[in-house]
Amino acid sequence: MKDFIFFKKGTQISAVEKRNAEAATLLKEQGYEQQFEEVTALDAASALMRFNDIKKEEDLNWYAFAMGPAFTILIVIVLGILAYWFVR
Repeated sequence: MKDFIFFKKGTQISAVEKRNAEAATLLKEQGYEQQFEEVTALDAASALMRFNDIKKEEDLNWYAFAMGPAFTILIVIVLGILAYWFVR
């Protein structure tokens, strides 16, 4: 299995073997930015699929983290209104 690093330019993502410094330099010269993630996979296509899975999971985690407190506040407000209505 090989280690892959990723480069992104706009919506294009390229996977390069970590030991292939020449390809990495070429992509940087073309304006690609190296991504933080590194993946071990059999080939570049598998590495790109894993990279996409990682990014999707990060997006879902952010959404869940952002919606948790908003939902809690909404519940507290509704319960407060109901308590006021029943006590009155």
